[in-house]
Amino acid sequence: MSKKTAAHVALFLCALLCAACSGDEEDGYVFPSLVTEFVELHTDDTGLGTQFTTDGGSGFAVNTPLQGLQPNALYRLVLGYETTDETRGGLPVVRVYTVDYVALLQPTEEPAAEDEPTGIDAVWRGADYLNLQLSPKTQGGTQLWGYRTDSITSTPDGRRTFHLSLYHRQPDDPYSYSTTAYASLPLFQVEELQPGDSLTFTGLTFDGLKTWHFNY
Repeated sequence: MSKKTAAHVALFLCALLCAACSGDEEDGYVFPSLVTEFVELHTDDTGLGTQFTTDGGSGFAVNTPLQGLQPNALYRLVLGYETTDETRGGLPVVRVYTVDYVALLQPTEEPAAEDEPTGIDAVWRGADYLNLQLSPKTQGGTQLWGYRTDSITSTPDGRRTFHLSLYHRQPDDPYSYSTTAYASLPLFQVEELQPGDSLTFTGLTFDGLKTWHFNY
């Protein structure tokens, strides 16, 4: 995550929280039960965050366009939001209350022998991503994330399995308190992966190696 992108996401979060708090103070609104999902947030040509799409393919408009983002950009985020009875441009309008940055895992060839453990609470497929909810132990330092394609195996009938694994380092960050982090592995960037293939995803946790299996 670049410093420029981090700044944009920070501005985005501040805009969300200010809008939510203002509404609560003015009309006595009670903080709702939120829907929390991985989404792709879209900005327009002026850098306003106006709408997003969930991994399930549902589109929503944001009640108050969000400023401070790059124009014509796509952000991978975890949003906590509440639906309303309004529509805009044919899309349901939502109030967004929480936002978390999602690390997009990039391919690496760094050796697995040097991986450091992390908490992995869940791994699941959403649209063309593998989504991860993580709980690293941290003191607020640097966490490095990525993935490897370790091997590709085939059965006699030609069915292929792609064996992927999580890359994780925290070189200047001693293990301390647990926090929540999110990551997505874009499956469309895994070379040669085709519909009908399957894949495994392995990560080194504090309890040892764990593996998840998926069809593609």
